[in-house]
Amino acid sequence: MMKKSLFVFVLSMLVAAPYAQAEYLGLLNGRSANPGNQTDLSVELGIVTGDLGVVDYQNIGARVNYRVSPEIVVIGDVGVSEFGDADGTPFGLGILYHLSNQRISSALDISGKASYHTGEYDVGGLKGDVSSLSFEALFSGVEPISANGVSWYANVGFHRLNVDFGASDSSNELGFGGGLTLPTGRGEAYAGFDFIDEMTFGLGFRYYVQ
Repeated sequence: MMKKSLFVFVLSMLVAAPYAQAEYLGLLNGRSANPGNQTDLSVELGIVTGDLGVVDYQNIGARVNYRVSPEIVVIGDVGVSEFGDADGTPFGLGILYHLSNQRISSALDISGKASYHTGEYDVGGLKGDVSSLSFEALFSGVEPISANGVSWYANVGFHRLNVDFGASDSSNELGFGGGLTLPTGRGEAYAGFDFIDEMTFGLGFRYYVQ
C-alpha cells in the first residue's frame, strides 16, 4: 500500500505537477514587471490551489522581496504544500531583472526572472526530494487599466522539475499565466491563474515594509 502511495505521488509530480503554477513550489508572480512600482522591501502571503487531474494541489506560502538596485529584486519564499496525501515544506530563492531599456513596446514593462525551489516530501513515511528550476519573462502594463489602480501582468516561461525518491526522474515544461493587482494603501492584493493543460488559481497580499 505504501509503495502504491509513493508511485501515485511520484507519477502525479511528473505528470500533473507542471500544471501547478508558473513558479513551481512557489506563489503566483502577482506583481508588476517594474520594481519601481513597489517599495524596496515587501513581504507577502498567498495561496495557490487546483485540481491537477491525478491529485488535488494546494500551496500556502510567504515571500520576501528586496530591491538591491533600481533593476534587480532578490526574492525568497517558504511554503506548506500538499499533493493529495503527500505534504512538504518547499522553499526557494529567485532574482528578477527589469529590462528598463527594452525597445519592444513603450506601453509594457518587461523583466526576466530565474528561481530555484526545493522541498522534502513525506509519502506514507517515506521521504524524498523535489526541486524545480524556472526561467520566466514577466510583462505588465505601464499604466493601470482603471481609475482605482488595477493593473495586469502576464508571464511565460520554461520549468524543469526533478523528483528523487531513491530513483531520480525529471520533466521539462512550458507554462504561462496572468492576473490582476490592486493597490490597497500600504500594499497590494493580487489574483491570477496559470495554465498548462490544467488550470490553477491563486491570490495573495503584498505588504510594503519600506
